[in-house]
This record gives sequence, structure tokens and C-alpha cells, in this order.
Amino acid sequence: NGDRYEGYWVADKRHGPGVLHCADGSIFDGNFDNDEFHGHGLYRHISGVIYDGMWLKGFPAKMASKLHIVVENTPMVIRQGTPFTITVQCLNDENEVVGDEGREIQITAGFKYYQPSKGSALFDMIEDVEDKPIDTPFGYQVVHYPLTNQEQENDGPSEEDEEQELSQSQTQLDLKEDEDENQNNKEEETKEGEDGEKLAENEKQDDEKEDGVDNSGGGVEEPDEIPNNTTTETESVPLPPPVPNCRSEEGVCVWNEVYLAPAPPMYRPFVAMEEAENDKKSSSRGKPAINKDDRRSSIVSEQRRQTIHDPGNIDRRGSVNKDSSPRRYSTGKTYTATKSNSILDKMRRQKEKALEEKYAKTGEYVLMVHDVTNPPFLGRTIEPAFLLLKLKRPEAKKRAKKEGKKWDTSQHIRRSMVATEGLED
Repeated sequence: NGDRYEGYWVADKRHGPGVLHCADGSIFDGNFDNDEFHGHGLYRHISGVIYDGMWLKGFPAKMASKLHIVVENTPMVIRQGTPFTITVQCLNDENEVVGDEGREIQITAGFKYYQPSKGSALFDMIEDVEDKPIDTPFGYQVVHYPLTNQEQENDGPSEEDEEQELSQSQTQLDLKEDEDENQNNKEEETKEGEDGEKLAENEKQDDEKEDGVDNSGGGVEEPDEIPNNTTTETESVPLPPPVPNCRSEEGVCVWNEVYLAPAPPMYRPFVAMEEAENDKKSSSRGKPAINKDDRRSSIVSEQRRQTIHDPGNIDRRGSVNKDSSPRRYSTGKTYTATKSNSILDKMRRQKEKALEEKYAKTGEYVLMVHDVTNPPFLGRTIEPAFLLLKLKRPEAKKRAKKEGKKWDTSQHIRRSMVATEGLED
């Protein structure tokens, strides 16, 4: 059969110390019993696995049967732009680490698989998808998500910095709008109802322009210019290299500086997830889904109807006041706050979009670890391991607290006693 043996024989069977050169290139140097590996021996498998230890009836006395991810808490919480470390152990049925060398282990990540609905573009393309869903022990399937050890830039603002920046912007907007309001207050009060309709219509046009739609007859309009710190959709972003496989050392594999990479353009699970969420919302309401323009038009019509019946029950933006006191007009502060909040919401959306383009989308992912040793060591592939990952936004930078004077109780008592004695005198 191509094997070559150098050692002792008993009754035409390998028995005692010897060296076996297998036809596939594997080499065993150790003790034989009745033609089987038995006793101490060193086995260099063609796959690269090396086992040096005791053997029983042709198999290692400690045979790895499963993979284990070392983690303190599950799910494992990770942050956008912050690397994390993964440690994997090769265990036997007694949960003991098996000290074999050179077993090839692969780590990958996955995101929950959403079945595309019939009639969608994704459903028509489902037969062309090469990446098949993978079963997990968490009750759902996943599809592969890019995992890399390529360093990512982490110079983005933290949540605290963003809130501070938004607060400063809001203050500037409030000051400017208050100044404009004082100049035009008298004129606006005389045209309250008319301004409400105009402002509502302007808001609709602004939102349509933001979405890239122009209803003035020009068809589709290009969206506003995107800041330099974001990536345009037209730019092709190459996928980062995947995390390389690791060879076990004494039954352990370690990967350092691992990241969840940004999602590829039109990542199918994200698109299918959004479709599923929209369908769920529509079915829960018992009404067909309507687009944003139709919903906005209905709101404007309702505002106009209420303006006719009670023009004093709207503010300058055309919104109905919750405090429906009869015939009482809103002040300019309502309009200023509403406009400021609208601008701040747009700024937040831009921040979130920039983070999604730079980092992976926050949410739940699955880390998967597989034995990809080829050919399998002694014809056996050990069981994979799975771990839930919770990806969150970067942590806010903690500001150092200024230490003030410590409270001295004894000194306070002495002062009180002196004050009391002074009163008695």
C-alpha cells in the first residue's frame, strides 16, 4: 500500500518500537502493539498536526473532540473601531485541553439570515447566492460577515464629543433664530396661519430634496454634497483581507487585533432585514405600506383642515399644538425649537451614516470557529464553536473629575461649638 516500516515484527504484525512512513507522507515514531499505535509515540501528520504522547489502540489517549472559545461573559461586548482578542482551545470530552500542535483553526463572523420576501429583488437573486446560510445553536441561521485583522482608524468622535458638538450647534442656532425672530415678530404674528402652511410646505420640499427628489418638474435631483469625512456610494471600497487561519500550539489558538469590518455595499442580510421590518410594521397596522411622500402629504392636508376649523391651534411650523387652548397662538420659541431639533436630527443621521460607512453596523453577530485541518487528523474533524457578539458604539471618553476640598467633620463640629459658645456669651 506504499507504507514503509522500520522496526520489530511479531507474527507478521508490527509490534514494539518502530518507525512507520505512510504513503501520504505522515510519519509515526513510537511503539506498536498488534499492528496499531500503542504506547508512547510521536506522530507527524501530513496535514501539519503533530501529536507527541500516549496512544491507545491506534488513537491518542487524549483526543480533541471539540473547540472552545475562552470568554468571560456571553454575549461578548465589543466596540466599533476597537480591536478584540479571541482565544480558542482544543478540548476532549472531559473538557481537558489537548496539547496537539499544528491543527488549523479558522474564525469567521456571521449575521442573522433573513429570508427575502417573494417579489423582492433579493428573492429573484437567491439562486445566485453562493454563500449558504449556516446553522447556529442560537435558534437562527447566519451568513458570513467580513472579519479582519486589518487595523481600522479610530479617530472618530465619541458619543460624548458628538453630543457636545450637537449642543453647541443647537445653541448657535437658537441665538441666530431668536435674533431673526425679534426682528420679524410683529409681521409674523399678523400672518400666523399663512406662515404655518408655507413652512409646512417648505419642510416637505426640504425633505424631498434631502432624499434626492425634485417635484418642481426637474425629475430626480442630485443630493446635497456629502462631507469629506464620509464615503460616497459611487466610490468602490475594497473588502479588507480576512483573518488568517491559526495553527494550534499546545492545543491553543490566539488571534489578536480582530475587527468586524464595515459591511460590503448592498449587504444582502441588511437589505432583507429592512424589508422584513417594513413588512412587519405594515402587517401589524393592518394597512398597506405607504411611502414617505404620501404620508407627508396626508399630514399637510390634515394640518390645513385643522387650520380652517381652528387657525389658533397651530404653531408657525404648521403643527397642531398639544395644548389645544382655544384661540391661543404659539410663540416663536416653538418654531425655533422645532427647527433646531430638525437640524440636529439631520446632523445625528449624518453622524450615524458616517459611522456605518466607517465601522460595522451595531447589533448582534455570531463568531464561528471551525477545524479546517486538511486532510482531517486521523480522519476526524472536531466540533465547531459559536459565540454571540454584541457590537456597540465607541465608549465615551471619561473626563477627569476635579478633586475639591474634602469634608472635614471634626473641623465642622469645632466651628459649630465655637459659634454656639459665642452666642451664649
